[in-house]
Amino acid sequence: MSSTVLDPVRTEPAMSFPLDLPSDADVLYPDFGSALSPAPSDPTGIASSADTVVPAFIVDSLARADWCVSRVLDAEARIARRASLASELHARIDAWLTKASASDNDSISYLSMILRPYVESEVSTQHRSRSLILPSGTAQLRKLPDRLDIVDKDAALSYCETSHPEAVVVKKDLSRSALKTLIVSQGEAIPGCSFELGPDELYIRPNA
Repeated sequence: MSSTVLDPVRTEPAMSFPLDLPSDADVLYPDFGSALSPAPSDPTGIASSADTVVPAFIVDSLARADWCVSRVLDAEARIARRASLASELHARIDAWLTKASASDNDSISYLSMILRPYVESEVSTQHRSRSLILPSGTAQLRKLPDRLDIVDKDAALSYCETSHPEAVVVKKDLSRSALKTLIVSQGEAIPGCSFELGPDELYIRPNA
């Protein structure tokens, strides 16, 4: 009579799920490959040598300047593509969450609607507590903050300025353009203000 012996050490092979990555995954996910495989060894030992001095790259010609510009534009393009992908993924996740939770939200709304009259009736017989304690949980009535919406600001402001000035708030503020004129054009020092001229910044854009 034969018997089957189960090997407790043996484990099932791990299931692999292919990732649906774009064809240019190395651009969108620059660290993806390094996360899956160990860093390659350096048989020469040059990269690991602390005494190795890498010559500084100096822009001293049109060719080198053009190389820098092209690298900057390429990097900005990759960043834009990643931002676009992130926006798309966020939208897909939000859509999934809305769709997956729709049934539960409907159940919550319906059950709360049919439960509320009973809870209100029971709470009305209590002196102070506005909670109904049940075996599965507590149903509680809470007073929400009052809400005021100003649907026509001009009409409300005109009426209050005449009839109820205490309801009108006058806000004092400073004009930045006037302050800059006083400081730059007239050289006047304004207490409480700090000013410095804007420096030049390098912008790189592709040729039309």
